[in-house]
Amino acid sequence: MDRTIFILGTDPEHCSDLREVLQARVSDTIVTPTLGDPIPGLKEFDTVVLSAEERTIGVMYRHLLNRLEEQVNRAKVLGELVRLSMGLSLEAMLEKVVEKSTEILGDTAFIVLESDAKYQLEAAFCADSDRLKKILMTAVTISPQAIAGDLLRGALEKGQPVVIPNLQLVKVIPQLQAFVDKHGFLSLLVAPIRSKDRTLGAFISMSTAPKMLVEPDAPTLTELADFTAMVIENARLVAELQRSATTDPLTGVYNTRFFHEVLGREAARSQRFSTTLSLLMIDVDNFKTINDTYGHVVGDKVLVQIGQVLGACVRTTDLVFRCGGDEFGVVLPGTSAEGAVHVADKILDRVRTGELMNALGYSGSTTVSIGIADYRRGSPSENLVADADQALYLSKRAGRNTVRIFGRDQ
Repeated sequence: MDRTIFILGTDPEHCSDLREVLQARVSDTIVTPTLGDPIPGLKEFDTVVLSAEERTIGVMYRHLLNRLEEQVNRAKVLGELVRLSMGLSLEAMLEKVVEKSTEILGDTAFIVLESDAKYQLEAAFCADSDRLKKILMTAVTISPQAIAGDLLRGALEKGQPVVIPNLQLVKVIPQLQAFVDKHGFLSLLVAPIRSKDRTLGAFISMSTAPKMLVEPDAPTLTELADFTAMVIENARLVAELQRSATTDPLTGVYNTRFFHEVLGREAARSQRFSTTLSLLMIDVDNFKTINDTYGHVVGDKVLVQIGQVLGACVRTTDLVFRCGGDEFGVVLPGTSAEGAVHVADKILDRVRTGELMNALGYSGSTTVSIGIADYRRGSPSENLVADADQALYLSKRAGRNTVRIFGRDQ
């Protein structure tokens, strides 16, 4: 078992002599940190040797106990955050991280992330909620980008934590000085939030007197910043997995698997609340000819453009899907068949007048045929698809570039 012996004392020369004596007798690693420094990675099977006059042993012992208590609290906070990360959203988790940080660092904390070369405040916490409101109002009124830039520049450029124990003893930009003076901040600690390949932002901890943040506090904030980076990256990975699981990779609209899931859910909602629900099934006219004439690459580009047109023609509450090949579906919650006709007519007009082929550098026109069906209460969602498909078949038979409603058009 690898053990470490820590020698703490007020006399560096005597500590060094003790180290030489012990090194001649044991193979354990021996560390002689300066009194006041943190004791890194102290484990339960390590040894601590106190070397001092009797009158100072009590002071050193209390210092040691304080450091051990800080390590225990830090481990406790990180353990609680790991447990919470299993069930909270990203936004809630970031708020929880800044809140828990105030238990072991400064009384005010912020998480700032970089987006499009600007700094965006993602989470903030202060033990005094009224004071936090005033802090945020001040930040908004006195150039938040300038304040953030001055606060974060050192940490982001060097990739290392920045510690300022006393903000009154350093020169900062006037906006930041006004911010510090108005809210009585004493110390500042900033750690970069870094993923594997880039810096995402920064974790900021600020304290008021009598609490002073010092160099030994930097590893604690770094651990919180690294944990924050992990939370952000995991959330983005989950979001990407969810998006890829529901999105058609070619067109960017939802895929056929998600189509059936959503349609079942919306049909159940329509049944329960007696609301209307309509479905458009859309097919690109003569798509095989486009593929045979210009190739599948051009055909794929046409499908991408059709997906964009459909997205531009519907409400934010409507959903667009690629159901396979050149067939698309549009689910219209809260819309009757009559209301769906207006959406279908808009789609026909946008596709027909959009000159999609010309936009790709080719001659020729592109049109679509559309079938409409509305949900019949008590029937499964599969029937709605079958009805809309039947109406789509009627549109094709009618000469394409037109709309038909199931049960009303023959």
